[in-house]
Amino acid sequence: MTNECENLFLADNHHEVVEKLETGFNKLNNKFVNLLEENQRIKQQYENLQEKSQEILYINSELNEKYQEILRVNSDLNKKNQEILCKYSNLKVKLQAKDEQIEKLQKDLNLEKQKNKEFQRLEIISQNLEKKLKILEVDEIDINTINTFKEDSEQKNCNINDNPTTFDLNNNKSLKNDIKVVVGLDFGVRYTGFSYCYVNDTENICSNNIWHGKVGQFKTNSVLQYDYEYNNVVQWGTPALVKNPKHWNRKQNNESCRPIELFKLYIGNLSDNLNPKLPVEYKKVISDYFREIGKEIKDAVAIRCPNIDYFENVLLVITVPAEFADIQKGIIRKCAFHAELIKEECSTNLQFTTESEAAAIYCMKNFKCQLPAQSENNVMIVDCGSSIVNLTTLKFKSNTQFGEITKKAKDFCGSSFIDDEFIKYLQKILGDEPMNLLKDNNYGQMQYLIQHFFTVLDQYITNEEIRESLNKNNWIIEIDFKIMKSIYEIVIQKILHLIKVQLNNTHEICSAMFLVGGFSESKYLQERIKQEFQSSVRLISVPTRPITAVAQGAVIYGLFDFENKIKVTRVVKYTYGILERVDWKEGDLINRKTHDGKIYKFKPLVRRGTFVAFNQIFSFKAGPFIPCQIIASYSIYYTQSYEEEYCDGPGMRLFGKVKFELPADINHDNRSISVGLIMGEFDVTAFAENDFTGQKLTTLSLCLSDDYF
Repeated sequence: MTNECENLFLADNHHEVVEKLETGFNKLNNKFVNLLEENQRIKQQYENLQEKSQEILYINSELNEKYQEILRVNSDLNKKNQEILCKYSNLKVKLQAKDEQIEKLQKDLNLEKQKNKEFQRLEIISQNLEKKLKILEVDEIDINTINTFKEDSEQKNCNINDNPTTFDLNNNKSLKNDIKVVVGLDFGVRYTGFSYCYVNDTENICSNNIWHGKVGQFKTNSVLQYDYEYNNVVQWGTPALVKNPKHWNRKQNNESCRPIELFKLYIGNLSDNLNPKLPVEYKKVISDYFREIGKEIKDAVAIRCPNIDYFENVLLVITVPAEFADIQKGIIRKCAFHAELIKEECSTNLQFTTESEAAAIYCMKNFKCQLPAQSENNVMIVDCGSSIVNLTTLKFKSNTQFGEITKKAKDFCGSSFIDDEFIKYLQKILGDEPMNLLKDNNYGQMQYLIQHFFTVLDQYITNEEIRESLNKNNWIIEIDFKIMKSIYEIVIQKILHLIKVQLNNTHEICSAMFLVGGFSESKYLQERIKQEFQSSVRLISVPTRPITAVAQGAVIYGLFDFENKIKVTRVVKYTYGILERVDWKEGDLINRKTHDGKIYKFKPLVRRGTFVAFNQIFSFKAGPFIPCQIIASYSIYYTQSYEEEYCDGPGMRLFGKVKFELPADINHDNRSISVGLIMGEFDVTAFAENDFTGQKLTTLSLCLSDDYF
């Protein structure tokens, strides 16, 4: 019984084991089937990926073919561009030849006119001889006949001779009618550029972007390079300063000397230790530079506006710093005359405007639609140049008028100071010696280095440790964001501080801020200014080409006389007046009393700080001191002082002497003259007017003191 029970138990266990094995087998079989299915899916995905990979390879092949085609097209375009430049150069040569032919024809025409004048003169002489012969035939000649003949002969000879040209400072209306093109010249310390416009197409102002045969730059360097005798200009502009080592000509370098730059600083009132050392007189350098820039201006005007007589039909507007007085403008005018930018030194075809006001005029014309719709808006113009950053705060009124409301502010923190910081950084890495050697031996290559970094330094680095370090890095100096920021930051902080102080001085909400000037093209500078002042200034805007704003503003200023749409007020920076002879009174200095009881004093006509508009007049009444007086003159002085009693006081300067003819009238009342100053177009102009007839009297001389030439 026991055995049977055991057998039954074993049979039951065996059956249970078989069932478990069968169940496990089924599970394994199911997993195996699942793995097979998963493997099949993976194989399918692999095949799909292979197909996509083939498609990508095919697309990549097509892109490579298109890229090669683009390279071929680009190469063809470069060749065509070179051909166009070559054709342009040939056309320019032909145009110059045509100009020479025209000039020769003009000379021939002038000779023909001269011959005609000679024939007329001979005809008049012949007529006089006939009269003389008739008189000789008279039996009795009385004294009246002789006098009649003499007066008639003198009158005819007077009509033949050319009368000396006199300069009427007020009668410029006829000249304005002849103007067909306005040119704005932005003459800077480091860079110069110009814009121009046809007066019948005032919305299309062109800025010159072709310099030294290359297209794309809107300014060239204010630099000249002479031969060793400093007689002839060898190179000028960027080629005179930046020397590419690949194109460096040793013979040319030996035949010329170090380029001359920063010569504009001499026009200002800087002390001698701040002015650069020049090997030649600065006015000669400025005249020579104007002559070279004048060739570019004349070529550009001739191409854009053919059949233009430059000296008759072109108005040139030169921008000057706001602190330049009439003495400095007179120097520039004289240099422009010597450079043949104007036909006569006193020509009204040359005008001046300040750099800050030209920038303001440009911004007013181009950004007035962006200003808030209100009666008045305070606007700050930030002119970031290569050397100086100028700030001007203006009040815009109804988008048609603006006036200065605070003093201008400026600081030496332009883009050139970033170049200086870059050189300092290189000196830390490479040492002072190689940089000094490069500067002393090849100044032009150093300027090239500033623009194209390190390719020219190898020959000047003699320190073995520095060379070994550079060799390890394959002569690569990495400049990361932190280093670049440190180079920029010193200059950027000065600009931000300057703007902040100007905003505080305004004491009013600034509606808009406009960034102009070459340095304003820096995206980093734009971003820093916007970050710093976007909460306090409603609008911060930058024109498309801020580097051309001043030159285009000068053009717009020159067009005012034709459009007459914008009125400008400004603040007089000097007190102007005359030397006056008055009665000596108690309290006057006894040592200044003359023998006839008179004293000479300074009589102000307009005081410093006065707001003036275009062509505003400040005058006084004048007349003859004695009945037979026919010539009168007045010495005009100016000073930075608000109150000055005598013309020989400290800071007093002679502006010039104005001379004019008094009317030839026996009635003393009819000889009263109004003499004064016109504080109009950013220049001070003298005038004299007959009070009885209203006739404008021409100025016989308006000469600046020789001490300033």
